[in-house]
Formats: sequence, C-alpha cells, structure tokens
Amino acid sequence: MNKNISFLSALPFIPAFGIVLLMTAAAELLGEREILFPEIAAIAAGAFICPTLKWNTNSLRLFLTIAAGSVSGLAIVLFVPLPLWAQLCAAFLCGLIILKLSRTTFAPLISSVVLPVMLQTRSVIYPISAMILTAAVILLRKVCVHLGALKDSAFTPEPAADSGAVKELLLMWILGSTVIITAALSGFRLAAAPPLLVAFTEFWKKGSAAEKRPLSVIGMIFSCALIGAIAKGTAIYFGFYAFLAAGAAAMIVYLAMKKTGLIIPPAAALCVLAFLIGEQQLLLYPLLILAGSTAFVMICRLHFIISEPLSPQ
Repeated sequence: MNKNISFLSALPFIPAFGIVLLMTAAAELLGEREILFPEIAAIAAGAFICPTLKWNTNSLRLFLTIAAGSVSGLAIVLFVPLPLWAQLCAAFLCGLIILKLSRTTFAPLISSVVLPVMLQTRSVIYPISAMILTAAVILLRKVCVHLGALKDSAFTPEPAADSGAVKELLLMWILGSTVIITAALSGFRLAAAPPLLVAFTEFWKKGSAAEKRPLSVIGMIFSCALIGAIAKGTAIYFGFYAFLAAGAAAMIVYLAMKKTGLIIPPAAALCVLAFLIGEQQLLLYPLLILAGSTAFVMICRLHFIISEPLSPQ
C-alpha cells in the first residue's frame, strides 16, 4: 500500500519533467527556437507539482488564455510599430486585460503575451507550439487525476471587474511598466523577464508568498535562474545536447520546490528561459533576475503597507 502511495506521489514528476525535455529537444534538434515556450515549465509546476491545480481556472480557459496571449504577443510584434519598451508595456497591459476578462487567476498567460515581444518573434510557430504544449499539459494532468496521483480542482469564476478592480489593474500596470521601461532602456531587459511579470502579478495579492516569505521567494527565483544558467553553461562547455541539461535543471527545480513547499511556477520558467538567451548573457542572467525579482517584491510589499490603512476595518 505504501509503495502504491509513493509511486502515485512521484508519478506527476514524469510528465512535468518529460514535457520540458521534449520541448527543448524538439527546439534544439529541429533548430527552431520559437518552439521553446519557457512558461510551459511554470504551467507544469502548477499543474503537476501541486496536488491540486495552482490557479483558479479550468482546462478550457487555461488553453484559451494561452492561445489568446500567444497570438496577441505575435500580433504586437508584427502590427504595432512602437519602440521595444512601449511594445513590452503594451504586451503587459494586454496580458492583464486577458487575465481579468478570463475571470481566472491564471497569471502565466501574461508571459505568453510578453515573451514574443521581448524576443521579437515573428514566426507563427511560437503560438502553435505554446498551444500544443499547453494542450499536452492539460491532457497529461487529466491522466494523473484519473490515476489518483493528483486531485481534480473545481473552478469558480473570479468576480467580474468593477471600477476598483480596474484601478488596481492600472496601478499594477503602471508600477510594473516602470520596471519594464527601466530595464529596456538600460539595456538589461531580462531584469523584467516575462516570468518575473507573472510573479509580480501573482505576488500583488494580499497574503501572497511575497508578503509572507519575501526573502525565500527572491532566493527561490534567483536559484532557479542560476540553475538554468549553470545547466546551459555546462552543456556548452562539455559539448553535449542542451536539452539534456534543460531536463535535468527542470527536475532539480521541481524537486527543490516540492521539498521546500515554496512552489513558485514562474521561477521554473526562469530556469528554462536561460536556454533561450545568448551565451554572452549567461553570467549576468541570474543577477538581472535577482535585481528584477527584488524590485517587484519590494513594489508589492510597499503596496501592501500603503493599502493596509486604506482597507475597510
């Protein structure tokens, strides 16, 4: 009986690890970097490492929001002739709007909008890959639920946006955009990497991990970026396939999150994002992620402090 329980608890790690491995292998062997969708590591963390789905959403809305986000991000690159910093701010706002309209808490969709803008992706392969990978996560999670390895989760739509929610969204966008603009204009745009914007959105809520364990949160985010950078650097130095390093790095990240109980899905995406950046950026990458995550966590904490006296008693 205990062996069965142990197997079922370990079973979800197989698809979580496997989907990252297969994605990075396909991208490397086919020579198509647009196949890489780092946020799939975050979605896998929230879908498989947690006993229940990390976000208040359902399968259909999860898929549709990623589809809408990835297509919107590509459209901004192709049809919005603005400087990069302005495109990034527009993409962040677009992601926040889709999140509100979906009436879910599925913040990873924001990365699906911002990533193609940051990388200036112009290929339709990107949204197709994002949708296929998301569908795979959904189907594999259903299998795990059927086998009893994970629990199904009920979905209750979030309240429709009222004037107060719109004001909060705009405040979040303005503050987040200050980091985006600073990072983009300084030449260190990875300090506002898409997964960090996802983390910022998730940390904005009262009672989030950023409020309860800010240093642990920053440490986990930095560690995941560092693991990804070391894994890619190791693959380059020793000359073996990068997808093997990516798979190993993802598994280390998933196990660390499970062991510590600090499951931060966008941090897993930062591990995989390291495999999308150039070799010359690897040394600075973890430090830029540390700077960006610290800035976003501090903004959230200041927001908690300032808004607390304004909350109804």
